[in-house]
Amino acid sequence: MRLIRMALLLVFLVANLGVAAASPGADLLPIEEVKGKAEKAIEDMRERRDKAEASLRQARSDGAMGRLDCVNEALIALKGVLKLAEGYLYDLQAEAKKRDKKGANASYGKIKIAMKKVDDLDARLRSCGGPSDQGVMEGKPIIERIVDADLPNQDPLEGLESDAVFVESPPNASPYD
Repeated sequence: MRLIRMALLLVFLVANLGVAAASPGADLLPIEEVKGKAEKAIEDMRERRDKAEASLRQARSDGAMGRLDCVNEALIALKGVLKLAEGYLYDLQAEAKKRDKKGANASYGKIKIAMKKVDDLDARLRSCGGPSDQGVMEGKPIIERIVDADLPNQDPLEGLESDAVFVESPPNASPYD
């Protein structure tokens, strides 16, 4: 099932990359600028892959099976997208050697789309169960009570602590008594 989802994801990504690369009217950037941005994007994707692999190792050591499954699925997809992006970087470098500005910009467009997909997968990885940097709280929580001055400060349960129970027979309500 996972392999089918992964294959569909890759087909969808490749189809979207072809459409985005074919869109005319984009301003062409200088080849060296495109090459530098693409290499930086690939490096960022590799760092995210490394963080995901560390998260996978942590989930394995914790024995958190649900988190392990979630991280593993996203990591597999991230690795596939990274492999595609690295291929596009290789194409971009070949176009740069030929000084083909249009081809280099088309390859860079594909890398940008792959980067957006990696952003989505990274968000999915961070949403997998377990502690995150934003949600970890260390120590005892501090609880503050704010009391409005208009509210009465007497205990509503006061006087209800009596143990004596008074039971009386109900009055006879029947006219035929």
